[in-house]
Amino acid sequence: MMKSKIIALMLFALLATGLQAQTTLKELYREFSGAEHVTKVNLNGLALMFAKPFMEKEGMGKVTSIRVLSLEECAPEVKERFSRAALGFRDEGYELFLNANDQDEKARIFVKIEDQLIREMVIMTMGDDPALVHLKGKFRPADIDQTSNGGK
Repeated sequence: MMKSKIIALMLFALLATGLQAQTTLKELYREFSGAEHVTKVNLNGLALMFAKPFMEKEGMGKVTSIRVLSLEECAPEVKERFSRAALGFRDEGYELFLNANDQDEKARIFVKIEDQLIREMVIMTMGDDPALVHLKGKFRPADIDQTSNGGK
């Protein structure tokens, strides 16, 4: 009886450790939106309606929500903690779209696809200027190709 309780506790501890290593978008945003010197921007509804004419020229007229966390002004410890958490990002429904590693900077783009449309995009940069950008809307993969090619 005692052995089974010990084994059950050890199994639970291992599972809890594995779950803690994975970071969801909600957890990441919640943890770092309250950090000292973080810059937060949330645009939706009326703000995006005013910006729509400018965004359509860039092929981004289908954005319904933009949420940004910039940790550029945060302490180095916060930036490092964000980078570790971002590298551990695992959120159901999002798949890795782009992974770029430079000497001191890393970038990851995750997308959530429904009905052959990209419904959400999460962009994370890590390094000296860490940031999190969360876009919601309806994008075709061609919209992203057009934007990345300078709107050509």
